[in-house]
Amino acid sequence: MVPVLYSVPMNGDIIANNWALWAAVLPASLAAWSVAALLYRNSRHGQLRCRDRNYRLAQRELEQAGKTVRAAAGRLEKLAAKGDRIRPRHLQEAKEALADAEALQKIMDDKSQVEANHLRKLIYEEFPPDRHANMRAKYLPEDIRKDRPFSF
Repeated sequence: MVPVLYSVPMNGDIIANNWALWAAVLPASLAAWSVAALLYRNSRHGQLRCRDRNYRLAQRELEQAGKTVRAAAGRLEKLAAKGDRIRPRHLQEAKEALADAEALQKIMDDKSQVEANHLRKLIYEEFPPDRHANMRAKYLPEDIRKDRPFSF
């Protein structure tokens, strides 16, 4: 005798009779997605992606700070060239703006170095040694250009 598989037709009665089950599906699926996302973020690849994103963001901020320094220096040169035709207050404000831009660039450079060190440390601690050189070349190309040994 062949077993008969019982199939339930999908209609409004099933939903009405099992409303609590259907109401529990949404929170359970949200919890499952949250746990999966947390597990990925805590994995070594998730951490690498987060550190790489932070490093790239710090690099972009450093480039923006460099553009600001160049713009402030250009404005100061332009005002200094006018010399006697401008007020001393304007020249002083341009000097202060250049000093602020240079200070911001120094801060962004330090931030970029810190993020690079975090990324370097993650590669060193979480991944096998045979992948270190390739990963540093991929995520930290300036390490390869400096021709220096990998160290902390």
